[in-house]
Amino acid sequence: MTHDVSTSDIQGDASESSDSVKSPSGSLLVDLLSLIGGVNPLASVGKILETVVSMSSEMIQSVSMFNDTMLEMNRMVHRVNSLLDEFEGPVRQVVPLLEVSLNQAKGTMKKVDAVIGQIGSLPSDVAKAVSTLGDLASRLGPLAQFAETAGGLFGIKSAPG
Repeated sequence: MTHDVSTSDIQGDASESSDSVKSPSGSLLVDLLSLIGGVNPLASVGKILETVVSMSSEMIQSVSMFNDTMLEMNRMVHRVNSLLDEFEGPVRQVVPLLEVSLNQAKGTMKKVDAVIGQIGSLPSDVAKAVSTLGDLASRLGPLAQFAETAGGLFGIKSAPG
């Protein structure tokens, strides 16, 4: 069993393999990728690069929005500070006056409470006084009659009444 292999067959096989290696279309690379199982790692690298570029663009946009927000907050803080500066001076002048007024109001309220306390006991005092006057009038009744009689003796007429 001998196989006759001619030199032309060997040269043909060699020329075919050297053509596939030297092919400018990259058929060797395509063959290699097809051997891997159809998974093209270059495609996934491209997808990763696309994702990185899109994420970096979104990051730049987020940082820009953050900077705009910080600038706006800075402007707002300056406006609030200027308002506080405008109100601080008058408030500093008014507060001591309010303290003095409150202290005077407290003193006045204490005096009013004392007067109200005295007035609160007044009705019982008035009732006592009226009762005392009534008692005095009833006790002085006989004396008044005696005075009228004595006045008649001396020619003094009593007042109608």
